[in-house]
Amino acid sequence: MIGPIGITLEQADENFHFMIDLTADQKVCWKISTPSGSVMLVPVNEITPVSNEIQDQVEEFRKSFLEKDAA
Repeated sequence: MIGPIGITLEQADENFHFMIDLTADQKVCWKISTPSGSVMLVPVNEITPVSNEIQDQVEEFRKSFLEKDAA
């Protein structure tokens, strides 16, 4: 990840689409200074959810393990 790169609200307004592209493609973080404080523009890692089939398999394994442990 790169940054955060500090810019003003006016700069962010003028270059918003460019900033979004850099954030998404190059993982750039931005610190945007506003008259009332600062905000951040950061990339978000997308995590694919675990399929229901795998969740069911894990639950079956957990139950089997606990039954063996209890015996």
